[in-house]
Amino acid sequence: MPKKYHIDIKPTPLNVKLIPKFKITRGENCINCGKCTKVCIYEAHKRSEQDIRKIADPYMVACRNCFRCIQECPRGALAKGLEPDFQALGGAYWKPDMFLSIWKQAEDGKVPVSGAGYRGPFTGPGFDGMWTDMSEIVRPTRDGIHGREYISTAVELGRKLNHLEFDGSGALVSKIFNVVDVPLPIVFDIPASDLLTSNVKNAMVTAAEALGSFAIFPSAEISPDMQRHMQHIIPLMTPDSIGANTALIQSARVIALEYSGALLENFAAVRRSVRNISSALVIVRINAATGVEDTIVQLTKAGVEIIHIAADYCGMEVQGERYIKDVIRAVHLRLIDERMRDEISIIASGGIGMAEHVPKALLCGADLTAIGLPLLIALGAFVYQQPARKIVMPEGIEKIPVGIARQRIVNLMGAWHSQLLEVMGAMGIREARRLRGETGRAIFFDEIDRETFGKLFQKQESANV
Repeated sequence: MPKKYHIDIKPTPLNVKLIPKFKITRGENCINCGKCTKVCIYEAHKRSEQDIRKIADPYMVACRNCFRCIQECPRGALAKGLEPDFQALGGAYWKPDMFLSIWKQAEDGKVPVSGAGYRGPFTGPGFDGMWTDMSEIVRPTRDGIHGREYISTAVELGRKLNHLEFDGSGALVSKIFNVVDVPLPIVFDIPASDLLTSNVKNAMVTAAEALGSFAIFPSAEISPDMQRHMQHIIPLMTPDSIGANTALIQSARVIALEYSGALLENFAAVRRSVRNISSALVIVRINAATGVEDTIVQLTKAGVEIIHIAADYCGMEVQGERYIKDVIRAVHLRLIDERMRDEISIIASGGIGMAEHVPKALLCGADLTAIGLPLLIALGAFVYQQPARKIVMPEGIEKIPVGIARQRIVNLMGAWHSQLLEVMGAMGIREARRLRGETGRAIFFDEIDRETFGKLFQKQESANV
């Protein structure tokens, strides 16, 4: 049995101003008895480090709204209300509570809990309209993080063999394709942005290295000091710039090319030009759009081994009206119909903002996922969707040590890894590879709604007409 994959988490507070969900005020009648520090399991209340006789100001980001401190205060000195600035975060997709979960996971690497229970949606657009089958949760040996059974989260990038062929003497004659192992079905998808300071870029790269994963960076954004970690960087470039990026390609295990019609027509020549430089695997990055299934089939027939389907930051098609989960399902089923699903690996990105979105994307048919925005949020970024998309990095982000920023990203992935283990254990699935396309282990609300009520409402509509 291989050694269990382990992520080293370490409590790492961030010395920047975050927006708490709740505003806790302590009245003048507080007697500093410390009752609140004893009953708060989330450590929102602590004694002052400067004077242990006094209670420090509440750490409101840690508050999970359990009301224990309010109930147990002997003097009724504590009051709580919603923070208006927190409610203004995000928008219809990136809900404010998602920021709170990511901040807390990046700080301590633990699975998030809610003191007042789950109050989120049980259905909605995108991944919210998808439920996972937890029928094996009663088995104690499959208790996720703490279970005795080995659960692997490893996946591979590259083409898989459909079958093995041997000659008359029993020697293997099948061509073994080059694949790259990734111990977690998550890679980092880093956008080209003026918001990314050098310390943030280095933190993302070194975090990917610590996790054994990869960070996708535009080739122009890869600085000389980052090139020491090229084994864990996937340079993104256009086919025309391959010659200008020879040094990066020689050092990389995987590279990514932006899709274009010309690339599809000349992919064999493009791949040869890469092979003349390196044996690196080649990803083709294509935007999620109407009809992308047809294009991906053509790319697969042309010999592409990895496809990265990129939706927008809310998980919507760049050109179209489908969510990324529906795009992945359509592509996966089309490749199955064409009998070529194992000839290609699929990376899905866009709208993946919670740990639960990772197994859901794999159930829809992806081999692994790519995330970017959650990494920025882990470092204190604020995202606003209305009236237009805006990302605001915290003041002083350029002064945060690389080690602290890296550890917060590692902590976030540690929490996501734990949640992935919990989901897989509850589903009775021991390998992340087996999650791919297992839609029988998921329930899609729109399909159940249509099957249950569709005929009824169709009859009513027909009668009204």
